[in-house]
Amino acid sequence: MSCRYLSEEEVLSTENPFVQLVSGVVWLLRNNTVYIEQSKKVECEETQKTGTFDYFVNVNSARTAIGHDKHGRVILFHVDGQTADRGMSLWEVADFLKQQGVVNAINLDGGGSATLVVNGTLANYPSDHCLFDPMWRCPRSISTVVCVHEPLCDPPDCGGHGQCVAGECHCTGYWTGSSCDLLSCGPSNCSSHGTCTPSGCVCSSGWMDHNCSSACNHGYYGDGCTSVCHCQNNGTCDHINGTCECPAGFTGLYCEEACPFGYYGLGCQKLCHCDKQCYCHPSTGNCNYTSEPRTHKLLEKVGSCMESLLHSSWWEAVPSDAKVTYLAERAWAGLSFTLLVLLVISIVFNVRQIWSRRENRNDWTYSYQQLREVNGNVDVPDMYETCDLYPPDIDVDDSQNEMES
Repeated sequence: MSCRYLSEEEVLSTENPFVQLVSGVVWLLRNNTVYIEQSKKVECEETQKTGTFDYFVNVNSARTAIGHDKHGRVILFHVDGQTADRGMSLWEVADFLKQQGVVNAINLDGGGSATLVVNGTLANYPSDHCLFDPMWRCPRSISTVVCVHEPLCDPPDCGGHGQCVAGECHCTGYWTGSSCDLLSCGPSNCSSHGTCTPSGCVCSSGWMDHNCSSACNHGYYGDGCTSVCHCQNNGTCDHINGTCECPAGFTGLYCEEACPFGYYGLGCQKLCHCDKQCYCHPSTGNCNYTSEPRTHKLLEKVGSCMESLLHSSWWEAVPSDAKVTYLAERAWAGLSFTLLVLLVISIVFNVRQIWSRRENRNDWTYSYQQLREVNGNVDVPDMYETCDLYPPDIDVDDSQNEMES
């Protein structure tokens, strides 16, 4: 807003830079200084109908003024009154506006023609009596008005994403731009790993944080980083889709399997080159790897498996008639071996019995007693009672039969 005096030539000039012009009576403030006295010298008294120019300036009356402050904001001023009865003089109006920080201001009108309408509603108390009923007060019908409104936004509703305040859109959420038609989630704008929405960044699969700048924490992947990884043996889990990148020496969907015999390295793609086709280390390919318990266990399984496979392969290769002969031979061999074992047991038992009896014979004791002659007869004592020729556990009759034989 600019306040100045224009000549008739300037107003009619085609190069006139002004789009809208508002005229008034008396320049109240100019550059924050009361300018009434200077205005009286240059303005025409016929622009007002109240009386002399001094009377118009000094009389108390209703007043309306327009101006601006140092920030360029438009200031509207109105005071109710009635000429020579109540209101303010122009000197009082100028001083009041200066106290409020107004830099430039002009007086628009006064008296009964001073009317203020806000948002379509009469906001002041006019001094003129209504023509249809003098009991009531009405605004005076005049030919000129000044319409003032806040600057409009484009579009007026800021696209539904903000509020128009003094001609500027105050955007809500993550909307930005003069019309609140652009989404922006900060300088990084979701770090190219997400989508900016009115409520903020929606991160792509495998990313997290408010600006989607961080990958999922270790052990998690997927949308919102809520899925749990299942990689084993120190496998690396892809934070986007959860696939496992296996270290050297392991394979499988979750790196749960060691490289098969004869292979090693990343993806188990390299062949072992150990002597005699020995097993190598699944990670490094080192051939000196037989000392680990895991290797021994695997070799035992392989040996047992190979033995079974070789026997099955050999048996399948034998002709049917040969299988019958082979089974008969195996049956006779088994029977012969059984009989031989029984014969050996019988021989050993009999030898032990004979040997035991011979040892018992060597333990017999003998005694001798001379015969005595009594009255010409031979006296034989009860030698069978005193001479124990046989051990108590041997039957005498059986022993004699053996000796005779």
